[in-house]
Amino acid sequence: MFAKTSVSLTTTVVVLLCSTAAFAADANAFGERLKAVAAEQNMTLTYDSAAATGDDVVLAGLTIAPKGEKPSKVGDITFQGVTGSTADGWMVEKIPIADVDVTEGENHTVASGMSIEGFELLPDDASKLSPVKQLSKFYFQKASLDHLKIEKQGDQVFDLSGVSIENTLNDDQTVSSDFNLGTFNADFSKADPKTITAMNDLGYTQMSGSIEGSASWDPKSGTMTLDPFDINVKNAGNLSFTYEMTGYTPAFIQSMQQISKQMREHPEGKQNAGMAMMGLMSQLSLGSADITFTDDSLTDKLLDYFAKKQNKTREQLISQIEMTVPAALAQLQNPDFQKKVADAVSTYLKQPQSLSVSVDPKTPVPAMQIVGAAMGAPQTLPQVLSLDVTANDSTNE
Repeated sequence: MFAKTSVSLTTTVVVLLCSTAAFAADANAFGERLKAVAAEQNMTLTYDSAAATGDDVVLAGLTIAPKGEKPSKVGDITFQGVTGSTADGWMVEKIPIADVDVTEGENHTVASGMSIEGFELLPDDASKLSPVKQLSKFYFQKASLDHLKIEKQGDQVFDLSGVSIENTLNDDQTVSSDFNLGTFNADFSKADPKTITAMNDLGYTQMSGSIEGSASWDPKSGTMTLDPFDINVKNAGNLSFTYEMTGYTPAFIQSMQQISKQMREHPEGKQNAGMAMMGLMSQLSLGSADITFTDDSLTDKLLDYFAKKQNKTREQLISQIEMTVPAALAQLQNPDFQKKVADAVSTYLKQPQSLSVSVDPKTPVPAMQIVGAAMGAPQTLPQVLSLDVTANDSTNE
């Protein structure tokens, strides 16, 4: 959430939608600032005109594209409640984004209720700002999407609603984020024939669920946590992921940003940059991690599906898996761990409730120690990481 080493297309659009001036005389200056910020993110931004009415600023005919690619027209963007200056940074109260209604071939996409709130376009000299803001040219408090709908041949095949991402800069300079990626509904009736057949056989002609999570970062200690990230699918199950990492300091992020910039500007030197990146990784340590799947009928459906395809009974398929797992783990040369995994898988398949893989060492394990063990002595990894695999543990449900 907090790494600014690279900017995804979605994040870049946020940048592009977010800086202007509070006064008519400053609108063009804001436009130029926006271009400069976009260029730093390896993007090309243009607009036809910049104008301000009161505290609102409009960039008309805005286009954006990764450098060297065909520009995409965004249209007229209004920045509401703009204050500040280029030297001191700019604050935008809200950026309402116009609804999208696009038809391409047999696909029709509609998106509505999009906005960004509490957006800051930060000054070049951010040394007096919080560590979180020093690492990027922008920051936002909230981004949201009310509704996204996709139709194919006139029938709705996907629906998403209630998406929001909220960032909070706390008094102790830590930052926390809550992200609700919304509730979704998918209809597979318009997919390709193989997918339709497979999903029908599994009993999932339609699927619905939700995705949400929370994260935090302490720049002073470099501790980053994800706790939890949950994917819930109705009549299938819940996948939950948590982790804690240390060493993710502002200095680490800045070094990674510099290396990434060098790789973009001098692609012929990627090998040396890659070695430098590996050196940086030695500063990171893994404190803990857990991934747990809690079943809600998906496992039984998968067992029945694959048993039928192989012309076996479910019991025969389970027996086959029970024999395959120990053989697959034999190369670890760690009989105790091999037995632990085999027992957990067997227990889960015979009575699917939950299956969990966790890492919980007494002290954080350096990343390079993990890499070294994986390459040189993989049989030691379960001990190095305090790796555990459990099935049907009520504490994980």
